[in-house]
Amino acid sequence: MTDPTPSSPASPSPRRKRMLWGIGGMVVALLAAAFVLVGGRTGGGSKPGETHGHGHEGHDEHGDAHAAKAPKPQAPTEVLRHTDRAARAAATGNADKARAELAEALKLAPDHAPALFLQACLAVEAGNDAEAGAALEKLEDAAPGSKTVKLLERLRELRRTPGTGWQQAFREAWVSLGRPDLRKSQLLPGATPLPPDPADVEAEKAAWTRATSDDVKLLLALGSRRLDAEKALFLLSQVPRLEDPALYLAVMDALRGDALPESSHEEARKVFRQKLEALAAAHPRSMQLQLLLLLGDTEQGSELSAAELDALEKVAALPVWREGSFADLYQQARQRLKDSGVPDASATAMAAVSRSLVDRGSWILRTRNVGTRGALSPEGLKRLGRISRDIGTRMMEQPTFLERMAGLQLVRAGAQDMGDDLGRQMALAQIEALEGAIDQFRKTAMERWPLASLTEELLEKTTRDEPAYLLSFAAGAPAQAAGTQP
Repeated sequence: MTDPTPSSPASPSPRRKRMLWGIGGMVVALLAAAFVLVGGRTGGGSKPGETHGHGHEGHDEHGDAHAAKAPKPQAPTEVLRHTDRAARAAATGNADKARAELAEALKLAPDHAPALFLQACLAVEAGNDAEAGAALEKLEDAAPGSKTVKLLERLRELRRTPGTGWQQAFREAWVSLGRPDLRKSQLLPGATPLPPDPADVEAEKAAWTRATSDDVKLLLALGSRRLDAEKALFLLSQVPRLEDPALYLAVMDALRGDALPESSHEEARKVFRQKLEALAAAHPRSMQLQLLLLLGDTEQGSELSAAELDALEKVAALPVWREGSFADLYQQARQRLKDSGVPDASATAMAAVSRSLVDRGSWILRTRNVGTRGALSPEGLKRLGRISRDIGTRMMEQPTFLERMAGLQLVRAGAQDMGDDLGRQMALAQIEALEGAIDQFRKTAMERWPLASLTEELLEKTTRDEPAYLLSFAAGAPAQAAGTQP
């Protein structure tokens, strides 16, 4: 079926899917948001949907498969459900609900290691040293030699130092333990697959029903785990009134594919095009909007015309990739949802605003460059290279991993077309550094740690400079990442 939105990006390559875990936008922060919104049921592996049973804390975590005893067999579903609900409540800062669900789990299974781990996390978060110590002692018996437990113990110690933030303490603890790979940890929430929780569906329905304004409903729809027909049609109805380009792009991303009924596709194309033209006229400095207007509806891989090259040269001379601050967009969305009483405001806000980062214009440009190179003279090829380099340079100024990587890819290709081998090598080195950094960060499985303060700091820091945050883990630097607060 034809995509109803005229400027929706096609699916990423298999390599990009693997790198970005199959989601667009903020790579790091969305992992944390996804844990809260979908119940942490993505499992401990490196791919979405890959889960592990409640068995060994495996070779990846311990480093020595024979260094620890096998944990107890899988607990009953009722115990797992209570523990799962408690973990998500803890991750959103609802300690009362987390403790109530945890009490039910421990009543049924007093030695259930994931529940004991969660109990220790709640105590560490609350600064209750006695409770944390008691829970950690029980954990040593339930999961001896666990690197997950050792990291929590070290985190607890480092947090005692005045002025030490959660992120700094976590990074130092992880590095001090030799950067263990915790993705298969059976103590962290999400290790055991569970069917969808009916309570989640009811909570989402209730939030939608009591939404106090269309602005709140817009964010709830954009951040929802599943976009039904009612929410999709609501989003389409909001497009004409949108004045923020970021929200326009977020709605466009949400409605791509088959989100809308087929009977609404033609209307959607017209509505999106009209709004894009209006936004591009209102924001003439925005390279993103002008590029989308120029190439968004064109055929991928087709040869660029002379007129399009002339227009692209003007786009490449614009001063900014996009206007507005992504960090401010996130904070405003979060505050609006909090004021409306949405319990998982941070996660929902991140899931909603991250949709604004999926970009078709630059992706279409890259495919059309491929279809054009063979038809250009040497001077024409250098011109195309300069256009790509200049657009990529503006994208690289953005604070998100996705935009930085897309920009670097354009810069690398542009440098190659210009015959600038040094520039190509420098861009490639930065690409490889970021790919290595996210591979390192994944080992922490931080998005599954049920510590609300840790998650809130994660979201705040990554919205301001996600690449710098990732690189700080790759380097193991205990101090602040460039461009972030201590």
